Amino acid sequence: MKAVFAAFISFSALFFSCKSLPAGNDVSAIELLDNESSFYIAIPKNADQDLITRIIQNNIEISEKDAKTLSDRIEKVYCGLNRSRNSTEIQVAVDASIPQKYIPSLLNTKNGWTVSKFVPENSSNVYPVYSSQGINLAFPSDKLVCLGRDVENMLSTYDRLYTAEPVYAEELDEEAEAKKLAPELYAFLEGADSEIRFCANKPQSFLTILTGAQLDLKLIDVSGVFIQDPKLDRQYILNLTFNFKNETFLKAGKSLLTLAFGLTNSQSEIIGSTTLKINGIKIDKNQLYKLLSL
Repeated sequence: MKAVFAAFISFSALFFSCKSLPAGNDVSAIELLDNESSFYIAIPKNADQDLITRIIQNNIEISEKDAKTLSDRIEKVYCGLNRSRNSTEIQVAVDASIPQKYIPSLLNTKNGWTVSKFVPENSSNVYPVYSSQGINLAFPSDKLVCLGRDVENMLSTYDRLYTAEPVYAEELDEEAEAKKLAPELYAFLEGADSEIRFCANKPQSFLTILTGAQLDLKLIDVSGVFIQDPKLDRQYILNLTFNFKNETFLKAGKSLLTLAFGLTNSQSEIIGSTTLKINGIKIDKNQLYKLLSL
């Protein structure tokens, strides 16, 4: 993660002098994420700019002032994560506003970077891809940053959406469609404005981190919202939604989750036959940083 944010801060001071693309369509960062991560999170600046500043500061050696300057330029960060016992694989797309007047060449061989050129299939557009210590990143426009897993596929997605031309064969369009986020997940993450939103498609490991207990609840997914506590600046209120495979698992899971979170029945609600909502969980910001491995 340190290398990831170090790469991003490097870009905050430059705009790459590469061939400009013709005018095209606006592309949102979230459109660049694929559906191959097990955990997704959207962190908008409006939710808590201090959190973004602290995330940057906790992952790279940077002053508080410089971290604040960088966070000022970020509108929203979208992350997809895959975690194993020994590593975390990350895919990041950022909506940002990067001044184009800075052109110092920081991502060069002297600083440990190599650059390659990527041309999406059936396209004439060229995108530089910068690599260092296993991290790949690219800047398809002055308002977007993408890095981590499958950067070239992210660039292909950008190129297709930006040009709005049928530049791919039909079967490649179908493949691209198959890799897009599910509409419900897309809308949920994109709608994050004054809160942090996340969804765990493989929720068992997430629950273990959150509760400290091994809970086998037969869940389809877990989604949640972190809202700044208006009464305590250092605290979030966490609201969770659990989608179970069937009603039997929901009934058993409700009791286990209530015990795990130490909640009263008044803070939980069953919706339909497979959905459980638990609201009002208080979580310290430092707990959130640890939870998200930030």
